[in-house]
Amino acid sequence: MNGKDAVLFDLDDTLIDFQYSRRHGLRAVQKLLPGLAPVPLEELELVHDEELHANFLHTLGGSLSDAEARIERIAGVCRRYGLEPDERTVAEAAVAYAREQQSNVRPVPGVSELLHALRGRVKIGVITNGPSAQQRAKLERFDIDPSDLDALAISEEVGTTKPDPVIFRHALTDLRLLPEQVTMVGDSWENDVLPALGSGMAAVWLNRYRRTSPEPGLAVEIRGFEAVGNVLEILGVEARQG
Repeated sequence: MNGKDAVLFDLDDTLIDFQYSRRHGLRAVQKLLPGLAPVPLEELELVHDEELHANFLHTLGGSLSDAEARIERIAGVCRRYGLEPDERTVAEAAVAYAREQQSNVRPVPGVSELLHALRGRVKIGVITNGPSAQQRAKLERFDIDPSDLDALAISEEVGTTKPDPVIFRHALTDLRLLPEQVTMVGDSWENDVLPALGSGMAAVWLNRYRRTSPEPGLAVEIRGFEAVGNVLEILGVEARQG
């Protein structure tokens, strides 16, 4: 990949390890809802993810609060497995999920080192779906000052969500660069890779969980950030000497 002038990152499960924290939350749910205990965690995670996407636009639009959305997601998961716990138990499970998920937030391994290596050498930005306050808080928790970013496009602030190309154009405007000068790095093929390519950017697919590529060769694929030198090479950024 030729050297670029900027790198845009997705946030959840690219910079912030959402899967790690979600699995802690789902284990807490399984303890409170024994009917879900036999379900393999990986399967439960996929079902929960489907429920998350089903009510995401409602939370973004304000018709559901975060707490109400969590309850609805847990209730939806239960329905998928034919379970009918009472409302109080579902609410308790939603609270337990939030407590464990939020207390086990961590950056994706290698992120801190990669961002340190990129700072001052290329422009850095973030494109993310989610509530503004929540997404900004995640960045600040890991010493990523939103004001230090060259571009920050949050769906609630822009008024649209990935994969809408509008949110990618918003980031490009902040960067003051042409699409061909920018690389997008993200874990979602549909929300990060395809719209970035469609917008004229290069794309790097972060495939930490070894999913099958929908179209091999369309985007550069990496499995993680720990080998920072290799990632820098892929991004076309030379590693610092000494």
